[in-house]
Amino acid sequence: MKTAAAAGEAEFYLEPMIVAAARYDNSAGKPGYYKVDEKKLENGNYDNALDVIQQLPGVTLMARGASGGMNAYSKILLNGSDRYLVIIDGVRSNWNGSSYNDFDFGVLPAGMLESVEVLPSAAGSVYGNAAKGGVIRITTKKAVEGVKTSINLETGSYGREQENILHLGKSGEWSWSVYARKSIMGDYSSARESIPSYENVENAGIKLTKAWGETADLTLSYSVFSGRYKSKIFNYKNTEPDETKPPKLVKNIFMTDARKTEDNLTLEYERKFSDTENNIVGIYRRSSNAAYDRSLNVERPWLLDLQTEGFFDRYSKQWHPKHTLTGGVEYYKDKVLNYQDLAAKYSDGTVISKAVYLQDVWQLADSVKAVGSLRQDWNSYAGSKLSPALSLEYQPSEKVLYTLAYTEYFAPPKQLQIFSPDYGDEALKPEEGRVYEAGLTYIPDESSSLKINVFHRDATDVIAVDISLPKYLRRYANIAHEKATGFTVSASKRFSEKWRSLVAYTQTKVDTERKNSSPVSTMIPHGELLLDLMYEYDKYSVLLQGRGVFDQANGRGENRFANNNYWVWNASLNYKLQKNTRLYVKVNNIFNQFYSNWDNESGGFLGFDEWYAEPGRNYQIGINYSF
Repeated sequence: MKTAAAAGEAEFYLEPMIVAAARYDNSAGKPGYYKVDEKKLENGNYDNALDVIQQLPGVTLMARGASGGMNAYSKILLNGSDRYLVIIDGVRSNWNGSSYNDFDFGVLPAGMLESVEVLPSAAGSVYGNAAKGGVIRITTKKAVEGVKTSINLETGSYGREQENILHLGKSGEWSWSVYARKSIMGDYSSARESIPSYENVENAGIKLTKAWGETADLTLSYSVFSGRYKSKIFNYKNTEPDETKPPKLVKNIFMTDARKTEDNLTLEYERKFSDTENNIVGIYRRSSNAAYDRSLNVERPWLLDLQTEGFFDRYSKQWHPKHTLTGGVEYYKDKVLNYQDLAAKYSDGTVISKAVYLQDVWQLADSVKAVGSLRQDWNSYAGSKLSPALSLEYQPSEKVLYTLAYTEYFAPPKQLQIFSPDYGDEALKPEEGRVYEAGLTYIPDESSSLKINVFHRDATDVIAVDISLPKYLRRYANIAHEKATGFTVSASKRFSEKWRSLVAYTQTKVDTERKNSSPVSTMIPHGELLLDLMYEYDKYSVLLQGRGVFDQANGRGENRFANNNYWVWNASLNYKLQKNTRLYVKVNNIFNQFYSNWDNESGGFLGFDEWYAEPGRNYQIGINYSF
């Protein structure tokens, strides 16, 4: 029987892992760990990583509809926080930007993904300093022996055109992967009206690995992205010319063009000294440029030109039958080459981050394991902090696993909060806090599992705009104290070789206490229910997925969103025409639900009866051919 501990073994370890352990999906493993695996990725026919992560518990999408431009920077919250780590193939990949571009998941085609996972805060102590909400870990497809090419062609609603190609190969000591994608979409429709929009994106990437037997390998990765967009923008205009008087705000809705480019380069060298000892060294450079184009409605285009350079060195050794030690150093430099918006303009801002860390995995007994870590961070603006983390696992039987964890985190201010001449402050302190987590996994048999995880987060010096000041004096400040509590209960069941299902309910409450004011809930639904039902038989496979949102405004008022309580259902049907040819049809928002993921009063003053509505019922039809 597959036990809870065996299924989740080594999940606290760094990539690449030395201690062998099977990856797992939600049917087994640790509480707080959830995964979209390769099978679900294929059957779900997702567009990109942004579509995929919405299928995971604890993830909240705050998107401004389906059009591009600034809307492409959808804000993702993990366990009620926008401060989390994004790890792609073992490398930290966050941007240091403004509020809505910590990472653009839309640039990663789903066809190149092997898995997407969310991990609790305790799993991030060796990955970075800001795992306040947890970790999103993405693994891309890797080559196996031989050569395989996959071509995917798709059409559908809203003038959708999409072409994807993925080529994987391995021959002797060389392996490689190459992908390319082009996607076009025009105006889309919500359940009520047509919304003008345009999106034309292209991206490509290559990964090349040279191995020296089983002892070492060198990997070079490079990817590029380019996008052009047209968006409908909901905004406001101040008709009061006197800045000392209260503003007179009126509705201002307009269309604007936008563009974005991105490129990423990584070089990694891994040395395997033995079955119990290895070292990996990497350097990377990432660049991103995004902008609104100038229009009659925008006095100055929004522009964000960023670059990140860094390196890391990670060493791991099982130095005792009951101890595995992992240590490392990292250094990265976040540069703001150019930034401008309606209120600010600056350039040549640099933030340097350095860290050393040490982690020990200690198997105290057959049924008890402890993972302890220390991380020392230095930030050129936010100072330094030593952050400890400790987790315990207790497995009294093959069917039960208990977990407890304590994590301290250190989240420096973002570059916009530091450098903006109008509302930034170079003297801002970092956000600091503690996360307490507990969980239970129960596996009554090989076909089913139950997982429960709970967290509580206590944060100090939370950075927010000080709205107690007159509008023309408002700046970012350490003005808030945050308390967050949440839980997820999930159950999976394989009824037969043909049928399997998953249900997960998440509830999150975040209270932010501003000075001289009452606690205010942030924009997170009170509850969310995810339902999956997968059927596979012979040449057919079907994936039905539902998402129920309950009290999306979380007590702040019924009319802030297009719908405060709703269900959205998607269904994907796959049929194998031949061994290497798959035809699929996907229907999104089957019941044409009218809803939005962004409220119409995020600034606290708009209040007009319009939303960034999400697409209504729409279709995708595609064919996938492999050879």
